Amino acid sequence: MDHLPPPPPAIERPAQPSLLVSARRSADQNAAQNAAQNAEDAPVFYVDATDGDDRRSGRGPKEAWKSLEKVNATAFPPGSRVLFERGENWRGSLLASSSGTTDRPITYGAYGKGDSPVIDARGASIAVSLNGRTNVAFDGLAITGAADTGLLLGPRARNVSVTNVTVAGNGGSGIVVQGTSEGLRIDGSAITGNGAYGIVHYAADNTDQVITRNTIADNGWRKDGGVYSGWNGRILTGEIAHNRVFNNGVNGGEGRSHGLYHDQGQAGSALKIHDNLIHDNRRGAGILAKSSTEIYRNVIFRNADAGLSLGQNRGIDVTYRVYDNEFYDNNGGVLQHQKGNGSITLELRDNLFHRNGKRAAIIIADSIGKSITGNRVSNDAKSEAKSETRAGTTANQPSANQPSGGTVQEASGMRPESVR
Repeated sequence: MDHLPPPPPAIERPAQPSLLVSARRSADQNAAQNAAQNAEDAPVFYVDATDGDDRRSGRGPKEAWKSLEKVNATAFPPGSRVLFERGENWRGSLLASSSGTTDRPITYGAYGKGDSPVIDARGASIAVSLNGRTNVAFDGLAITGAADTGLLLGPRARNVSVTNVTVAGNGGSGIVVQGTSEGLRIDGSAITGNGAYGIVHYAADNTDQVITRNTIADNGWRKDGGVYSGWNGRILTGEIAHNRVFNNGVNGGEGRSHGLYHDQGQAGSALKIHDNLIHDNRRGAGILAKSSTEIYRNVIFRNADAGLSLGQNRGIDVTYRVYDNEFYDNNGGVLQHQKGNGSITLELRDNLFHRNGKRAAIIIADSIGKSITGNRVSNDAKSEAKSETRAGTTANQPSANQPSGGTVQEASGMRPESVR
């Protein structure tokens, strides 16, 4: 993996979870408390690839099963935990065999000491599959070696969590959300070095989707000209927050492989993208948003295309709220272009722009409804900017003798317009 240097400490954001993330964490805490209360009567099954035996009961480390085949063939009651020994490696595919309930999910996790237990597909199409089950948690596993998908969540992922999981080195996408999902959380995981997308939602109208505190990097190494962004999909309600997203789409289509790609066709979206570091995505924009999105408190830098690209909305009316972000060393800061038949409404305020390559900081290519206020634009080095604090962020601000405005390029006539 190409480990790129982190951004300067001055632009790091303090953790400021939004209301939805906070509410979801509170719900998760309540669920964890309920699970703890039910732990005494919830069975635990152990799996040991070296010393296990499928003829045993599986009900203790010394009674551990051995194979994935045994796990896949067993029906588990709600609340069951199926734990794989750390430091061990299983070849083949893990297929969820049972559904849990809202307060008693089935958990596939780890026990013991050492590295995460590895599910290595060894060329099978899928390494781990939700297999149509609901109320399932994956926790602490390493998933690799699939010819296609590392972790397949579908055909309908309902109340599913993926926590502290590594999904890496799969020939296709890392995580595929198949069908319309409800209540999906991907948290604290590493989705890296997969051949196609890092994470992809193939259907629209996904609700209560939380993708947070993950590393999504080095995906899209296949040389077939695909899009292969770090994340690609359509979300109706949810958040993508507190992630580091970099070096995705490394062999994807030029100008088409992005850090985060909110695709077109999601009517009425309330997706929030905030508090992420998005950088060094070498064949596209930091964020491309074709459906309505609220984008705030991100640091977006060194992407091959614009830091943020908006538009291409076809027949759907879209609204973008973009504020308190920092953009630097991209090929342009914010670019709006290719308006569809639907309307575009843009609120662009209180963003900070440094060194925007050959493009202007803000480019508006079409006649749209827009409010552009309080943005600061500078081509000076970041080290020349004074560090000040504004509400909701600790981003560097230009010093008093630097311009607080800039230019907006209207591409239809390249007419400059003062940023107020």
